[in-house]
Amino acid sequence: MPTIPCLPAREAPAVSALTEAVTHLASADERLAAVIERIGPCGLRRRPGGFARLFRSILGQQLSGKAATTIHGRIVAACDNQVTPERVLALPDQAFAAAGVSRQKMRYLRTLAELSRDDARFFARLPRLSDDAAIERLTSILGVGRWTAEMYLIFSLGRLDILPLGDVSIQSAAADLHGVRRSRLLKRLPRLAEPWRPYRSVAVWYLYEHLDTSRMAKAAVS
Repeated sequence: MPTIPCLPAREAPAVSALTEAVTHLASADERLAAVIERIGPCGLRRRPGGFARLFRSILGQQLSGKAATTIHGRIVAACDNQVTPERVLALPDQAFAAAGVSRQKMRYLRTLAELSRDDARFFARLPRLSDDAAIERLTSILGVGRWTAEMYLIFSLGRLDILPLGDVSIQSAAADLHGVRRSRLLKRLPRLAEPWRPYRSVAVWYLYEHLDTSRMAKAAVS
C-alpha cells in the first residue's frame, strides 16, 4: 500500500508539515491566502483516537457543544472516570437516561462498545487503511455517519486531504469566501477545492476558523 499522508503526531514535525501545507494553499488560492494571512499559523493537531474519541463523537451528535460536554461528563462519572467498552456495556439503561442519552443513541454507544470489546485491534488497523477504506470501515458502525468518520480521519488520524462536503459549516464558510449562495456552493465546492489538494484538511481547518472569527466579529458589532 502506498504511503498515506498524515499529520505527524509530534509537534516539531507537525509544524514543519503544516508550514509546507499552508505555503501550498496560499499560492494555490488567493482568497484562501487572505484568510491564512488573517488567521495566522495553522493550529491543526492530531488528537488521541480510539474508542473513547469515537464514543464522544457519537454522543455529541445533534447536540450543542455545551450539552454534549455536560452529558459526556455524566457518562464519564457513571463509568467511574474510565470510559472503556466494558464499563459502558455494564451501564444499565437508567444510567444512560439519567445522563440525558436517548434510547437510540444508547444503542449506538453500546454497539460501538461491543465492537471495541470483541475486536480489540479495530482502531489500531485504521491508520494503515486508505482514506476511503477507513471511512468505509468507520461508517459500517451503527450510528457513525460519513461526517463523523471524516472528522475522525482529520483530527485523530491526521489525514491531510479530507474534504467533508456535507459539513454545513464548511459550506457556509466556502460560500462566504467565494461570494456565492450556499445552495449553489455544494455542486461547485469539489471543483473550487481541487487546487487545495493534497492539503484539503488544512484548508478545512482555516474555513472553520474563518467562520468562527467572522461570527465573533459580527457579535462584537451587534
